[in-house]
Amino acid sequence: MIYRNCAGCHRPGESGPFPLLTYDDVRRRAELVQTVTQSRYMPPWLPEPGYGDFEGVRRVSGEEIAMIEEWVAGGAPEGDPADLPPLPEWTQGWQLGEPDLVIRMPEPFELPSGGEDVFRNFAIPIPVSEPKYVQGFEFRPGNAKIVHHARMLLDRSGRSRQRDAEEPGPGFASSMFMDEIFDPSGHWIGWTPGKQPVLRPDDMAWELSPGTDLVLEMHMLPTGKPERIQSSLGLYFTAAKPSRTPFILRLGSKTIDIAPGEEHYVIEDRYVLPVDVEVLNIYPHAHYLGQQMDGWAVLPDGTKHPLLRIERWDFDWQDEYRYAKPPVLPRGTVIEMRFTYDNSTGNAENPRNPPVRVTYGWKTAEEMGDLWFQVLPRDSNDWALLSRDFGRKERLAQIAGYEKQLEIHPEDYEKHNALGNLYLEANDTGKAVPFFRRALAIKPNYPYAHYNLGVASESLGKADEAIGHYRTALRHLPDHAPSHNNLAIALFARGDVPAAMRHFKEAVAADKNNPEAHNNLGIVLGSQGDLDAAAREFRQALRLAPEYAEAHNNLANTLGAMGKLDEAIRHYKKALEISPDYADARRNLALAERARQSEP
Repeated sequence: MIYRNCAGCHRPGESGPFPLLTYDDVRRRAELVQTVTQSRYMPPWLPEPGYGDFEGVRRVSGEEIAMIEEWVAGGAPEGDPADLPPLPEWTQGWQLGEPDLVIRMPEPFELPSGGEDVFRNFAIPIPVSEPKYVQGFEFRPGNAKIVHHARMLLDRSGRSRQRDAEEPGPGFASSMFMDEIFDPSGHWIGWTPGKQPVLRPDDMAWELSPGTDLVLEMHMLPTGKPERIQSSLGLYFTAAKPSRTPFILRLGSKTIDIAPGEEHYVIEDRYVLPVDVEVLNIYPHAHYLGQQMDGWAVLPDGTKHPLLRIERWDFDWQDEYRYAKPPVLPRGTVIEMRFTYDNSTGNAENPRNPPVRVTYGWKTAEEMGDLWFQVLPRDSNDWALLSRDFGRKERLAQIAGYEKQLEIHPEDYEKHNALGNLYLEANDTGKAVPFFRRALAIKPNYPYAHYNLGVASESLGKADEAIGHYRTALRHLPDHAPSHNNLAIALFARGDVPAAMRHFKEAVAADKNNPEAHNNLGIVLGSQGDLDAAAREFRQALRLAPEYAEAHNNLANTLGAMGKLDEAIRHYKKALEISPDYADARRNLALAERARQSEP
């Protein structure tokens, strides 16, 4: 039982504070073993039995707990050494075996001895020269006791590396924006205490493109003495191109506001599935005030299907739980969650004594409440529908969260800009503009607000105003590819082709891995009759984004003008395969086929 449940962590080089490999190791801590197993503090496994059938369960049974109690009461006898089973063999170092690629912080970061939580981003180039398919990852923090959590994101813009270079020391403190960094589609790449690495099915790997940087976001906690950390990420590749793409759903609240002394604060959320899905994994998250967590599904016939219950949340032992047999939830199923929190002195884990008001946020003394689901649409054609439908729900949740945070921090210009951007995404330009203007009233040279105000002005038909904001953004952030790209589009529309060409080239130089910038540059080059150069840009856009329907159509137009009708027709057909309702591609295909038939 000890070998199966304890020794994996309680051995040299792993997280357990002492070994449990021999009879003497266990005998000397017999009463402690009894105490922590009876309280179910150990082994660390939070889900309650009967609320989801998970892989890799680490839970001792009632019979085993009774056996430990009887053994301790009897004086912890050794038994016959001849009956001892062989010591298990474990993988040393990397738990998933030697990675195909290890990405490491180039130099250590020195965490100060005191002060508040430290949030730091580290930009690390990923040395791949061709697309790779990632089947799994393993994060080794290097100094786990100071890491509250780590999140790994990807950046093809180069901006994170530039920010890292601009700030002294390893890493940078300024925040990134989601037009610069992203999660792999359908996957979360993060680490929290207790999270175990796993390999996914190779047909659900995610693609890693050349020219991508890893952005390692770390939330670190001072310990009272200087600490050094140098983290590593191991990646495991598969040769198989993924054929299935999962999707991430989040239930929870971004408006958490818990009064001091509140013993039973509750958050709830729900979502109606628009498509049939399988639930692959579930990942709960809260901080130190979290108590009980419940997640369940109500099927269209009214049947309640439990997905997870945690009766005693423990921040130090979080994990992502994988279903042994993924539940199938049909369209119309309601997924629901309910978390409770205790902000009283009765909560021994409360970091503040006496308790204080606690609101939503990533810091240790703040709170979060998220229940994440990785789901797989039963029909791959439903992925886009699920993305659109859930995107609307998530945008409303983010809007509510930023509105709440601005009540608490009204001078936070980044939050004003972020809230305006969410309204812009929701096509509510009228609500977006005042938030951008407020951000600029607080920080007049904030380039991201100028860029967003340019986008908003364009949508309102104010082209001159938009151009002015793009130019201002570029004065303060010269390598901002989206500003170059949008400014070029506006200049091209008013007929200033040389200036448009210059800014499209600047956009490509600032973000060589942006397919849209290459596509747009190709359009301008083609308009000037440089068909060879235009075709090169369209082909580069398609190397970066093979499913980019507009680039296929544009390349086909260029090839047709060059007299290469057979190749043009192939690209028109590919555009329609990707986007069956693409009217321009359908019309152009008909013209190309007619032209080919009329050839001598």
